Amino acid sequence: MLPEKQDNAFGEFYKSARYNKILDQKTTLLIHLATAMSKACYPLMESYLGVAKKKGITDEEIGAVQAIVMAVEAGRVRAQFREVRDR
Repeated sequence: MLPEKQDNAFGEFYKSARYNKILDQKTTLLIHLATAMSKACYPLMESYLGVAKKKGITDEEIGAVQAIVMAVEAGRVRAQFREVRDR
C-alpha cells in the first residue's frame, strides 16, 4: 500500500492523464483500454470495457482497438525473433 501522500499524488496523476484536455474522452478511453489489453491487465480491461460500453463505444470500435494491440504485439515478437536470428 502506498503512503497517503504518494497515493494522492498517483491519483492526481491518473486523473490528469485519464481526463486530459488534449485528446477527446473517447480516444483517451480507447487508449486506456488498448494499454490494459497490451499489459494483460484483466481488472483494467474489465473496467475500461464496461465504461466503453456505457459510453456507447461500439463492438466494431473495440475490435479495431483489439486488432491494433494484436498487430503491435505481433510486430514486437517479429522484431525480437529477427534480432535473435541475426545474432
